Amino acid sequence: MNANGKPPHTIVQVRGLCKQFTEGEASHQSTRRILDSVNLDIAQGEFLVLLGKSGSGKSTLLNLISGIDTADSGSILIDGEDITRLNDRALTLFRRNRIGIIFQFFNLIPTLTVLENILLPVELSGSRTGEDKARDLLARVGLADRADSFPDKLSGGEQQRVAIARALINEPAMVIADEPTGNLDEETGQRILSLLLELTCRSGRTLIMATHNAEVVAIADRVCRIHEGRLVITRSRVGEGAYR
Repeated sequence: MNANGKPPHTIVQVRGLCKQFTEGEASHQSTRRILDSVNLDIAQGEFLVLLGKSGSGKSTLLNLISGIDTADSGSILIDGEDITRLNDRALTLFRRNRIGIIFQFFNLIPTLTVLENILLPVELSGSRTGEDKARDLLARVGLADRADSFPDKLSGGEQQRVAIARALINEPAMVIADEPTGNLDEETGQRILSLLLELTCRSGRTLIMATHNAEVVAIADRVCRIHEGRLVITRSRVGEGAYR
């Protein structure tokens, strides 16, 4: 229940989601099913952690929910809209405006400055009024003095902070993070996680994260594991996560 005693609003509904990949040479191809009839509801403001060994399908599920990849069958409703029915252009616009994505490898544009990287989603949406918001986000992630720097002049932790700011520039209701500290040392990774949680969970955003970090798992609202294509809920305490 939320503060008003009502059930939390469901922002994501996944039903019967299947995804498989074909592997091998043309003469010796085999099919591997990564996700097998996955069902999942995610509440507005929930912090959900996905676990699973490498290759289990964590990234695949995140890519499907974010609209980066397409499912073989099943449906994904985000705020009531079935994104599996959208064409490529509509899906791109939906993702750009409604979902913030944070990648393990940062995915910053090397020829753009820090400020330009953060502003890119705003400019792609046709707006030219986001600079004040971008500079405010830079200050919040502790990089107010690096606006004119290029990504190759930043440390890994600094690049990930820029990526977090970029993911939040359009004020998405949902943020998806795929191993956001996987390329960082432990100390830097912990600082990045604290920052990410501060800017998402405490702002009422839904956060879906694939991670192996035990401390993050301990404070999530819900923990799910993907095993042999199936999704298993291993702990659930929706709305009662420790990071509130």
